[in-house]
Amino acid sequence: MPPIVGDWTDSLANLGIPTNVDAYGGDDSGGFVATSAINPTNWTRSYARSAYIDPLPPRSNLAILTNATVTRLIFSNSTDSSGNKNVTAVEFASARGATKMTVKVNKEVILSGGAVGSPHVLLHSGVGPKDVLTGAGVPVQIELPGVGQHLQDHIVRGCLFYCLMCGMLIDVVGCRVLRFRSRLMLLPLLRFTLVAVS
Repeated sequence: MPPIVGDWTDSLANLGIPTNVDAYGGDDSGGFVATSAINPTNWTRSYARSAYIDPLPPRSNLAILTNATVTRLIFSNSTDSSGNKNVTAVEFASARGATKMTVKVNKEVILSGGAVGSPHVLLHSGVGPKDVLTGAGVPVQIELPGVGQHLQDHIVRGCLFYCLMCGMLIDVVGCRVLRFRSRLMLLPLLRFTLVAVS
């Protein structure tokens, strides 16, 4: 781990704050470096394209449509031998109000729109709580009560500090301010931990 990242936990330990070796095990107290999508060897961000698409050789069965937003999944009118409905096409558009187009599905659809996008697509496709769908005028394809329920927001705020070691102004998103043994501590939720002595 590069020193600018890894030295934070040693610094906290020197102040009497224990290092947390399993911050995602239910107790996030103590000093730790949170997981990140930044490659520490060259400081580049990893994301879906660089991790999964760029390494692939050209493929005849892969087409990536940019500026295309899925509007809904289209289901078959019948069920398979297990009683499940299958997606037969995906409807998409290039912008709100633009002409909607469909692409036929031969095998399977992987819906990965995140905590907000996936339920949005499912509800518009007729998958979700029956009362919500009928209230919105969406024909029920599959009654699934949990879709679109129990979303919790994660409120964060940022911290800005100057690193004497590297001479950089560093912006950190998501800090908690705590008092620990008369020292003011800024404990970011995401990446770095900063201690400022009061």
